Amino acid sequence: MYKKQKMISKINKILYQFVNLVLISFFLMSTVYADDNRNENLQPFDEEYANDIAQSVYDYVSDSLELESDEKAEIEVSKISNKLKHPICEGEFQYSVATKTLRKNNSIKVVCDSQTTPYFLYVNVRITVMKPYVTVINAVNMNSVLDVNNLTIEYMDKVLDKGTTFKDVNVLANVKTKRDIKPGSPIHKNQICVICKGDEITIELASSGLVLKTKGEAQQDGSYNDTIRVKNVKSGKFVRGRIINNETVLISK
Repeated sequence: MYKKQKMISKINKILYQFVNLVLISFFLMSTVYADDNRNENLQPFDEEYANDIAQSVYDYVSDSLELESDEKAEIEVSKISNKLKHPICEGEFQYSVATKTLRKNNSIKVVCDSQTTPYFLYVNVRITVMKPYVTVINAVNMNSVLDVNNLTIEYMDKVLDKGTTFKDVNVLANVKTKRDIKPGSPIHKNQICVICKGDEITIELASSGLVLKTKGEAQQDGSYNDTIRVKNVKSGKFVRGRIINNETVLISK
């Protein structure tokens, strides 16, 4: 009798666990079904829609950039993950910069302004501001004269510009080189001499609205706006003046 009761108790316990398992499974299935109904519009971004969002971010950044007249920008928008699940935005996208101002690396907040499909995401954008510089088309050896037909304009990252390059090919025409210059490399002030030591130049003296000119001889190399020592050929005196072109040194009083 005791063994029979023990067996019945064990069977009841197994049945109880089975019923609980069935109820839990039913609850979970119902929850998943309900979530699927609520999220039936949430699908991974397809490539075309993701590209449309990326293009809109590109346009926003491009329109927001403040560049100097001779600058241009390279804008790289990171690929939007296809793991993101959002509905098609039924409103308009609004954009903002996390740092308030655009920098080299940015996180752009994209907000779907909609009552029915509100959501937001962040898109990474890299900006490289490029500045022009003069370089040679074909290699030029030191102690050569630059030919304007062998000069061209290329662009480099603005952060690499130390203020010693040129952006106008005409100012380097007929200028002498002090070093070898390779194609693609910026021409720097210390690679050329607009006026070289020993050159015959014109000394201009500007005073009280008058400009006096006399012949001179350069005593040292220099580039544009450099101040160099020159000799007044007529008087034999030495003075210092600022280079304004490859023929003239200006002395101001």
